[in-house]
Amino acid sequence: MRIDPSLDKWVWISAALFLALLGIRAYLVETGRRQLGGTPTKVKAVTIASGVVLSALVVLFMMQAGTLLVQSLITGSDPIALLGGTDNQPGPNGQGQPVTPDQAPAGGQPAAPEGAAPPAPGGG
Repeated sequence: MRIDPSLDKWVWISAALFLALLGIRAYLVETGRRQLGGTPTKVKAVTIASGVVLSALVVLFMMQAGTLLVQSLITGSDPIALLGGTDNQPGPNGQGQPVTPDQAPAGGQPAAPEGAAPPAPGGG
């Protein structure tokens, strides 16, 4: 499973649009001049638009690892482990996870020896 960060903005935009449509619908219903009976056309149109946006939101959410969330909730497993990664949490001895050769430090600098303090921010 691959999570595409570029689709995150569309998930947030559709969620905001959905909430805005629900607010507009609530306003239209509460300020409507209708007595008992019939639903105004504006309310029906906003309700249909809300349903369409909700459907798009569910599809985007499921594309962005929603199935991973559901699976981890049902099985009680760690979603990071299901993706095959580590979450950079300290190991059982309180130290960070060991660095493998494919995770070598950038810039050609050697890795710090085991137990050494991390370098200070700003290079000094």
